[in-house]
Amino acid sequence: RDTLDSVIAQNYPHIELSVVDDGSDDNTGAGGREKLTVDFPTKWQIIELPGNAGPSAARNVGLKEASGSWVQFLDGDDFIAATKLEQQMAYCVEAAPNVAAVYSPWRRFHFKNGEIVWEAPISRTNMCGREPIMCLVGSDRYLHGAGLARRSVLNQIGGFDETLRFWECEEINVRIAKAGVLMSVPSEEPFYLWRMHRERTYIGGENARYKLTEVALGWIELMLKAAEFQPLTKLNLTDSDRKSILDSFTIWARRLYATDRQAFREFLGRARMLDPLTTPTMPRYVSVAGRYIGYEWAEIIAWIAGMPRTFARRTLEELRLRPKDSIFDWELFATYQRRRHALGRDQARRKIPSSERSRP
Repeated sequence: RDTLDSVIAQNYPHIELSVVDDGSDDNTGAGGREKLTVDFPTKWQIIELPGNAGPSAARNVGLKEASGSWVQFLDGDDFIAATKLEQQMAYCVEAAPNVAAVYSPWRRFHFKNGEIVWEAPISRTNMCGREPIMCLVGSDRYLHGAGLARRSVLNQIGGFDETLRFWECEEINVRIAKAGVLMSVPSEEPFYLWRMHRERTYIGGENARYKLTEVALGWIELMLKAAEFQPLTKLNLTDSDRKSILDSFTIWARRLYATDRQAFREFLGRARMLDPLTTPTMPRYVSVAGRYIGYEWAEIIAWIAGMPRTFARRTLEELRLRPKDSIFDWELFATYQRRRHALGRDQARRKIPSSERSRP
């Protein structure tokens, strides 16, 4: 209902609204009908799927029913600013035929006592002149809901990949960017508000919404696909964008190293298809060490050095002096560290072949 309120509040009048109920168990259909019948003056419909088909399939159903030239996708717990459609459509009506989508800033938030509490700084996406692969990289990446996509382009590329239940928005953004131009609609305020839920971590272990291993390995597979299985040197990347990609390699690999060693090695093998010389990029001393003793031994150094910081983070969270991270499950890493200590730090004692100790 809160999400529908953000649509009802739009000051752009030419809207058709399709609510796709993807097998929910929270009375979405009936609640939506009750609200829209009273509050929404233009065309709307509610489409109830017989079972949960996943986010990609649900969006594709909505896309098939849409007749407008530009499409806004909005998840059922997120918000759009009241002026979003008006301001973005002003650009869309003047857009050249090769403009596939427009985009604007966005921001993460959570609700506390009915009030919006920001979780992170505003993300100001800039895709001007950048390679489509950058739709998969960075905390300020192009967020699909923060823009409007040309319906003819969405139809042309076949909509969302229904095999994906995570990264599906970033994956379609890569294909949209390859099909045409992404145009910025500037704003000082966020146009899309991505809601986090404090009671449930987004990515992590058993209690998280999504499992870390699946998310990380899925990401590196999509990076390979976006690069068309070519090394990064074959792409027209700026030094800054290449560094952002390598930093992302480090972040995902480090989280996997702390929790799933086999997945870590699978991830690293795929990352080296994009950059054969991949080593940790941060902190600097770990990056230097990785060139001489190998990626895995360098991560041992990073893990030991990071223990005080992880402990401090958890302590501050327990004392409520620092908000818990809604994205990553830090307790998962702490649990693994305790287990490693109990096992006598088996990895540090394992003899690593010389082929792994040297930089490829």
